[in-house]
Amino acid sequence: MSLSVPSESFSAPLAQSPVALPAHACEQGIDPEQLEAARIRLELLYGEVAADWPGFIARPGQYEMMQACLLTFLSAKAPGDEDRPGAHLAQLEAGTGTGKTVAYCLAAIVASEVLNKTVIISTATVALQEQLFHKDLPRLANIIPDLRFDILKGRARYVCESRLEGVLNDVAQEGFPGAEFQEGFGDGRARAGGAPRDRNEAMLWFRGAAHKLQAGQWDGDIDSLVKPPHPEDWRQVQANAHACNGGQCEYFRSCAFFKARRQAASATLQVANHALILATLQTDSSLIDAGNTLFVFDEAHHLPQIAADQFSYRARLGTSAKLLASLRTVAQRHGRSLPASTRPDPVAFAQLITGCTDKLALLESYWREAVLVSADQAVHRFAAGQIPEALIPECQELATLLRAIGKVVASIASALMEPDESLSQASREEQSRAGVELGVYLSRLDTLDKLFSAWATHDRVPWAKWIEWAESSTGSPPDAWFCASPMTAAQVLSKTLWSKVSAAVCTSATLSACGSFDFFDRLSGMNRFAARRALVVASPFDYARQGELRIAPMAHSPKSAGFSAELCDKLPGLLREHAHGQLVLFTSRRQMQACHGALPQDLLAQVQVQGLSSRTELLKEHSRRVEAGERSIIFGLQSFGEGIDLPGALCEHVVIDKLPFTPPNSPVEEALAEWLASQGRDAFTELSVPRAGMKLAQWAGRGVRTVSDRAVITVCDTRLVTMRYGRAMLAGLPPFALVQGGQASVA
Repeated sequence: MSLSVPSESFSAPLAQSPVALPAHACEQGIDPEQLEAARIRLELLYGEVAADWPGFIARPGQYEMMQACLLTFLSAKAPGDEDRPGAHLAQLEAGTGTGKTVAYCLAAIVASEVLNKTVIISTATVALQEQLFHKDLPRLANIIPDLRFDILKGRARYVCESRLEGVLNDVAQEGFPGAEFQEGFGDGRARAGGAPRDRNEAMLWFRGAAHKLQAGQWDGDIDSLVKPPHPEDWRQVQANAHACNGGQCEYFRSCAFFKARRQAASATLQVANHALILATLQTDSSLIDAGNTLFVFDEAHHLPQIAADQFSYRARLGTSAKLLASLRTVAQRHGRSLPASTRPDPVAFAQLITGCTDKLALLESYWREAVLVSADQAVHRFAAGQIPEALIPECQELATLLRAIGKVVASIASALMEPDESLSQASREEQSRAGVELGVYLSRLDTLDKLFSAWATHDRVPWAKWIEWAESSTGSPPDAWFCASPMTAAQVLSKTLWSKVSAAVCTSATLSACGSFDFFDRLSGMNRFAARRALVVASPFDYARQGELRIAPMAHSPKSAGFSAELCDKLPGLLREHAHGQLVLFTSRRQMQACHGALPQDLLAQVQVQGLSSRTELLKEHSRRVEAGERSIIFGLQSFGEGIDLPGALCEHVVIDKLPFTPPNSPVEEALAEWLASQGRDAFTELSVPRAGMKLAQWAGRGVRTVSDRAVITVCDTRLVTMRYGRAMLAGLPPFALVQGGQASVA
């Protein structure tokens, strides 16, 4: 079944709906001989997988998806070709049980052979990444002996030996900024917070890490350590693109990051995650040749949000001033070691720093005097993304000053990294480490430049801009985060990803919402490519036979005061109708606690509540109870509505308290809703309904997980059938037998 897309986007009109797949039109532009050779090879590999894969079951939807992926990959655009209408892009929804991993892997392997291109499979979660790398791909490699695969990680997952040596030699690392910037490991895994680090304990860890590296007991990958290091320790020694000397570094040959990259470069298929891909293309693009790579984005429904987070900027104002003061000292110290002909003017550089700190002080006075944020009012968002008129030139000048400082620092770092044979080996190594140190500052300056450039700019589709209260240690003056983010990632994804890649397939079990690809299409920016393709592949499940969608006969709407009490009263009866595994999903913790507190004692003993034990322990106990023939009920929130696999008797009943609407409660969501309203459009219809519809489909999908499952989905919200937006959500659910008021029909 192919889905169409309405013609309106968040920021640009849509030329036409996606092209359905498969169709003869999809084959235009593909070399016929390549297509024939690829199809023959694909049939051969699929036959081998069918014969040798443990428990393999051929599925029509899997075959359909495999062919669709192949056509998309063979439509790959040439590097530098920016004018393709989008035949190299596809959105493929493949529900649970389709076998989409085998489908896209086989198609990608064949296309890689035919086109001589690399394949990158990107996931949103570590769980799927590990399943691919440790389970699915090794199975394929057993069947396809020539298949080579590896995993891609961000630079910051690896130690920098030069920075580690600098710490051990007491090279000034204390000036390196950390907590004042929002950053992670370059692949979406945020750095954890923590108490201030004891210096003696830190030095013990640094010495131990260096010893393990030299003895070959550690490969330099943070994920291979038995015990992860303290975040502050790791921050001082992690690899950083701005602080990298590349081939000129004395540790280049043994560098953990470059070793991993060289190994991955020889692989046909590489596994990564969305945040890493986006971060790499944005700041370290030489590491991924997007124009010669075929991409698969699995769990693609997460991609727009991850991209929006990736392309946002934030920094603490007060500590940014401290950063600049520290940089003045560090840069002038290292600059003095350069020849007079390349040495920057220290007076001019100091003036640049002073100009920046003066502007930061002005911004600090602005938010403090206006009391825009406080411990009681944590966020202040600027309406329509417009900061006060008087601040615009100040932010423009601040960004200009930051770029000027960056040029001076980059020139010092570059000069320090140039090999000078007249110096002793020890002096050359010391200069190289100094260049690395300055490189870290450059990355911070770049963030500040982008942040204040965004603050100074007001486009037709504005960015969200806001200030957040920053918790400070006792005795420290109050501080604030200054923040900027695109309202959606559509534009940056269009320019940074879709127009650059050779070809890309986006897939997920829930890529459409309310029976349309419209929501994902607009948020992802794919609607800017007229010839993009879209397909919902056939499911192997007979939903009308395997499941029922029941609308609980509630007298109260979720918006009425009596709803919570009625739900607490009705829920025990719903749960007693089923003897084995059940999952109850709540839209709020308060409602979950109220229902749990109202349960009779016999059911209370059978319920496990999310958050009272680890997810792993909870699921293990749930399985034990069901296998022992007992009733076992899980009360969970949003995170339990996606990514939990409970086949068979582990989940024969899913209860959903109400339609999973979430109000726009972040500054970015509020800004987008505000902007849509200013355009005469309805944020509820364009954002809230499809977002809730996609989530509802994910929650309802917890019921039927295999071809032999039987499950009942009970929704305690009559709006699903009484309101027009509810019926739109219903259209996006699997075709369960619908039961309401005792009457059955097909949803």
